[in-house]
Order: sequence, then structure tokens, then C-alpha cells
Amino acid sequence: ASCFEPQCAAIVQNRDELSVPLDLATIPTAQEFKDAIESLSPEQQDFARAFRAMQLESTLFGVLVIHIKPQMEAVLNLPPDSLTKEIKLT
Repeated sequence: ASCFEPQCAAIVQNRDELSVPLDLATIPTAQEFKDAIESLSPEQQDFARAFRAMQLESTLFGVLVIHIKPQMEAVLNLPPDSLTKEIKLT
């Protein structure tokens, strides 16, 4: 695939933390897979290849950081940093 099509998204702000549990499993290399299925019938090999393709489709995890304030200021035609709130510490 040449296009990243995200399935989920989350907006995190300030010092929010996000915990994403990942289900980790080792997928055999192409050579290991080929060796493992060579003794199977053609129908079983087709099924195994289809199953592997499905596994490989869902193994990408991407993180993209977009700073929303500058984009919102541009959309609302506001001066830069107008959505930034400064707090004076005493």
C-alpha cells in the first residue's frame, strides 16, 4: 500500500498522557513463511498466503503530531499565538 489510512485518532493536549496497549506477535520472515508452507497442499498454501497478507495489512502503527493551535488560528483568521494563554506565576 502506498497510502496511510488511519482507523483511529486521539487529541491530546497540554500534559495529557495517552497509553496505547499493543498486541505484539512475531510474524515469520518471508523465507520462514515460504519454508513453513511448502509441504502444504495448494489450497492450504493459498489460505496461508491470504492469512499472512491479512496479518501484514494490520501491522502498521503510526504516530503523527499536529499542532492544532496554529491551524485553528489560521482558519479563524486570528493573529499568531492569540489562542495561547499565558499565566503569570507569583
